[in-house]
Amino acid sequence: MSHIISEIVKLTVEPGFSLDSPAFMKLRKSAVQGGVKEQYYGFDTKVPTTLFWVIQWPGDINPAEYKGSDPSENFRESLKALDAKSEPISHYLPFDSAEKPRPALTAPLCQLCALHLGPSAKREEIADSLHKTFTDCYYTKGFTGGYWSTATDDDNWCVYYLGWETEEFHDEYAKTDLYALEINNLVPHTDSSFTHYIVATQELN
Repeated sequence: MSHIISEIVKLTVEPGFSLDSPAFMKLRKSAVQGGVKEQYYGFDTKVPTTLFWVIQWPGDINPAEYKGSDPSENFRESLKALDAKSEPISHYLPFDSAEKPRPALTAPLCQLCALHLGPSAKREEIADSLHKTFTDCYYTKGFTGGYWSTATDDDNWCVYYLGWETEEFHDEYAKTDLYALEINNLVPHTDSSFTHYIVATQELN
């Protein structure tokens, strides 16, 4: 197995933006030329002007410093230009294999969610809860798998890729005591969070 850096990019796009946009297609091709064999993208199911792009970079490069294969262009500047506000947001998540997050990214519905640990978080006290809030999902119906990682750009971000058959399965699980157990343990240690749902298109090369 080869380790990867999974970059999750959040972009704001104009209404009517197409995944076949020439500028977006060119960026995906540039990622492939940088060694990427697997990438996913899709709109937020609730906010269609929010686009998520997950790029599974080879673990032996620093994706934040990747300039692209064309010396006349800059990958990061082109990514910035794609964003309607010129403010794309990226998190970089290490995994020892692309297989770990894949069941979430190929699920009928992929939940991208994260917890941001506050300055007073006692990491040694919540380490088990951070992992168990993921593994407990396997005890509920409609969960297809996934994994989580701590971001290298900000190690206070704990980011989860979770796969579901439908959002309703997650919502039912969120009403259970099992769900509440670890979330209640973690909330006092966090200062922000996010969750988004996408139907991801897989692109393999």
